[in-house]
Amino acid sequence: MRQTKRNEEKRREEKRRKNNRESLFKKKSGEKSTKFKRKKFCPRKIETLDTTHHTITSTTRKKQTKCVEDLKKKNKETANKKMSTHALLLDELSGFKGEGNTKLTVDVILESNQQLNAIGEYELDLQKKGIKTIENLGGTCDQFDSIDLSKNEIIKLEGFPKLKRLHTINLNENKIEKINGTNLSENVPKLEWLMLQNNKIRNLVDIDELGKMKRLRCVILKGNPVCALENYRAYCVYKLNDGLRMLDFERVYAKEREEAKKMFEGDDGKAAKAKTFTVGKRGGRDEEDEEEKDDESKKKKKGKKGKKHDEAELAKIKAAIANATTLEEITLLEKAMETGVLPSEYNKNE
Repeated sequence: MRQTKRNEEKRREEKRRKNNRESLFKKKSGEKSTKFKRKKFCPRKIETLDTTHHTITSTTRKKQTKCVEDLKKKNKETANKKMSTHALLLDELSGFKGEGNTKLTVDVILESNQQLNAIGEYELDLQKKGIKTIENLGGTCDQFDSIDLSKNEIIKLEGFPKLKRLHTINLNENKIEKINGTNLSENVPKLEWLMLQNNKIRNLVDIDELGKMKRLRCVILKGNPVCALENYRAYCVYKLNDGLRMLDFERVYAKEREEAKKMFEGDDGKAAKAKTFTVGKRGGRDEEDEEEKDDESKKKKKGKKGKKHDEAELAKIKAAIANATTLEEITLLEKAMETGVLPSEYNKNE
């Protein structure tokens, strides 16, 4: 019994010595001993490797949730884009094109941009609204120095209410054909800058309408069919007021005014006026309408004269068909029956 106890004690001492040696070796090498290490809760990623699969941790779940959210956002954006394209297609098919057929209402004025421009003027921005007629500008309450109506579909320059503060109007890239000078001169008395570039003004009579505005300093008419007429610039300088400083981005000098007055005043100016236009006539559509009317009247006159000779010529054609011997002659005479004119060969024979 005593020997067994001694043997057990020896074994225990040997185990302790081994454990001490291992611990000393680990301390020297830098490794921490795991003998008396307690388990602590750490929120970091803990991967437990198994032979079949990896266990999903909290960090990987967070990453998955972020990816799912990003995918949902992308799907929503694509769905919104598709809906917008479908809506535009439906509007085009129905005839309404977003901003294409908007009327100039008070709501449009309130929703549009109101800002200071580069010169420091308080400006109302009504660009690209698809406006066809100028109306309801009384909703501005005369609070603006300039109004920008460029890139619309305006045909007539009229419809302005009383706006005593307004002095610049931008109407570039519209479809303006006619100008009502009385409306502008009475309701916009301080108008100094008028931009009408790239429109459809064809008649010099409309420049007479601009002459009613006595405070104009700058007028821009580049890109209009009127500019192609002879003596266009001289006529504009002559008709517009003496306060005009700039025409089509070029300064107006005193010599140019004197030359324009000599050209269009007195007996010497008759030839120059005749070259530019005749007072009673208008260019463009009105001239085309007059030409069509003249053609119709000429045709009617010819028809009245032709009715007297139709019966005699038809009788001759019928007689020629009765005397015809070949198919070619018959076909020729049938065509002559449709036109009502006998061919020259048969007239000579007669």
